[in-house]
Amino acid sequence: MSMRCECKAFVKVKWNKKKDYWFFERKRLEHNHPLHPSPSVTQYLRLKKNKDPIVMEVVDQMHRCDASHNTTVNVLSELYGGRQNFTFTEMDLRNRKAAAAREERENDIPKLLEFFSEMKGQNEYFYYEVQVDEQNVIKNVFWSHASQRAEYRDFGDVVTFDTTYKTNVYSMPLAMFVGSNHQLQNVVFGQALLQDEQANTFEWLFRAFQNCMTGSRDPRCILTDQDSAMAAAIQKVFKKTQHRLCRWHMLKKYRWELRKLYKLHDGLNIKLLTVINHPLTPTEFEAAWKELVDEYGLQKDDTIKGLWDSRHLWVAAYFKPLYCGRMTSTQRSESVNKMIKSSGFTGHMTCMSKFARRMLDFIQRTNHAAAGETHWSQVKK
Repeated sequence: MSMRCECKAFVKVKWNKKKDYWFFERKRLEHNHPLHPSPSVTQYLRLKKNKDPIVMEVVDQMHRCDASHNTTVNVLSELYGGRQNFTFTEMDLRNRKAAAAREERENDIPKLLEFFSEMKGQNEYFYYEVQVDEQNVIKNVFWSHASQRAEYRDFGDVVTFDTTYKTNVYSMPLAMFVGSNHQLQNVVFGQALLQDEQANTFEWLFRAFQNCMTGSRDPRCILTDQDSAMAAAIQKVFKKTQHRLCRWHMLKKYRWELRKLYKLHDGLNIKLLTVINHPLTPTEFEAAWKELVDEYGLQKDDTIKGLWDSRHLWVAAYFKPLYCGRMTSTQRSESVNKMIKSSGFTGHMTCMSKFARRMLDFIQRTNHAAAGETHWSQVKK
């Protein structure tokens, strides 16, 4: 009986143990209130749920596009005229999304290879390479679309290389070869998902990149962070390439030590950055550095010594003989990494096959933006 409106309606069910069946012992069906529950109540009843196939297809499309749960619910609220009119619950939507994610991850590697075969069928210049372990399980995979290979032929003199995380469900590092085009826009020459960041893994990846770009020369210059495994692999594979270190990462490596020095020596921060960033010749840089060190008495400081000893690898003054496309850091790689993750192309729950398709979406988007820039620059002329 309902305590809220003192309704006397009820049913009493009992189980006959001897004959093994349930039966209604007593019942009272008269209600003292209308029997017209609102949709906000009936949506929780299994018999009353109505999952319109057309609406569910919209939901599935939004899930495939990685729309958030709130975004999906807000769209459906507009269609139904309010959440109270849903013929299903929000938990139903969450369960549907989870089921779709599980289905996506099933046979993920065959789906990935199927996508690569599909790309190869559409354009013979699509390239991919995989590395397997002793159990024939894929460890590393590299691929590059035809447009990316063409970009490298035109703009591959300088490459920045970096890895990033949280782009796929397997927590595999994403590695990308990034450069800049004639309009100083970021271009991606190739990408890979790696098992780890060991020297032998990078060596395999760099050789795969070389195989992909057969017919084109190795980069004149490659910029990375201070990862020793990367440096060892670059030295083995890109024998004629000048390896340079990212200026930002170099200063970040010593950030805590530099902060202590800045507190001890007033004005050191501005003067040090001026010497580093000013476009001096190597001779002028060395003279300015010596003057700075003498002024603050830092001849024996380990941090200053560390920066000085590796100066040829990261100070812009020593990049003068090289064409670096105005690049002295891996900022372009960092920018592409951020765009891929923050713009919703990939996320930490993205499976490999879906990730590869999303990377194609990203490449098509950047190509479209580049074409727009080219068009408008020509119109203005």
